[in-house]
Amino acid sequence: MARKRNYKLEYQRRIQRGMTSGKSRSAARGHPRAADLPRAESSPIDRTAPVERALTKMRRGLWQAEAARSEGVTVERLRRHRLLNTASQLQRGKWVIFDARPQAYWIAAAGKLLSVTLPNDEGSAVSAYWRAVDAFLYSNDDAHPHPFEGEGVFDLRGRFHQYETRPNVLRRLEAVGELNFIEIYADVQ
Repeated sequence: MARKRNYKLEYQRRIQRGMTSGKSRSAARGHPRAADLPRAESSPIDRTAPVERALTKMRRGLWQAEAARSEGVTVERLRRHRLLNTASQLQRGKWVIFDARPQAYWIAAAGKLLSVTLPNDEGSAVSAYWRAVDAFLYSNDDAHPHPFEGEGVFDLRGRFHQYETRPNVLRRLEAVGELNFIEIYADVQ
């Protein structure tokens, strides 16, 4: 004859065992809150993932439940992803989300167009460089990329990538169609 199990007692023991090891009650019962989980490793953002698309919709003003429903993910999964990967809070009925994860950016370096993964705070420096290159290509005034001579960015592996500022090389990249700004920004955003 099979032994009759006492599920209530087993459940209480599991919770007690987890709490003595330092877990919260929800983590001890097997369903940790997002705040109880370890922070995610810094890896580049996959903009095609449904949770990332839902997070983008939240940045644009949708509520969390609406964004999750529109992308076919659960609200719990989106909430956990948001708490693990971003610094976010609700201010005056709108989500303010700061994402510090590394991102892939395109830069012109060493005579070619390169995709480099940089910390998120480097995005404004890369953007300033591209605005200068765009102004040069429009006006043919080589004073625009001049402030970026010798400047560059360090990728996540610590390698330095110096910005391409030579006017002839930038014109050559434009002539072969590599400096199409619509495509460059479509890949980054």
